[in-house]
Amino acid sequence: MADDDKKFTADNGSFWKAKKRASGILKDPERLKKLLTNSAQKIREVGNDNESLQRLKDQVNTLNRMIRAYAKGEYRNIPWKNALMITAGIVYFVTPLDLIPDFIPLTGFLDDLTVLMWVFNSVRGSIEEFEDWENSQAEQVK
Repeated sequence: MADDDKKFTADNGSFWKAKKRASGILKDPERLKKLLTNSAQKIREVGNDNESLQRLKDQVNTLNRMIRAYAKGEYRNIPWKNALMITAGIVYFVTPLDLIPDFIPLTGFLDDLTVLMWVFNSVRGSIEEFEDWENSQAEQVK
């Protein structure tokens, strides 16, 4: 990720507000379920215009699955701070009024996507461990 993206995210007060909200959401199964449902719906609305957007959609879906498995107690091998960062990224993504409001065509999603890419890259190790675990679960079912 470019240094400008890191600075953008670090200076983004809306993201830090989302992080504060995420702490409470992670402790409330009903609010978390609603957040993940909203995230899944919003990511479905993002077009499939190019490979980069499809990759981002896949990443968001992975984050959603990871937090859902964490909340259900199925997968707990994730540090709290990483679960918090992921949840904050999802909160930021579904919140329509953030640094650049989502109703502004194209650029409204730009900050959301930048934050999600930053979160994904920040917790990449935890995500890779989750994907390995997820694959092992699928193998056990076969």
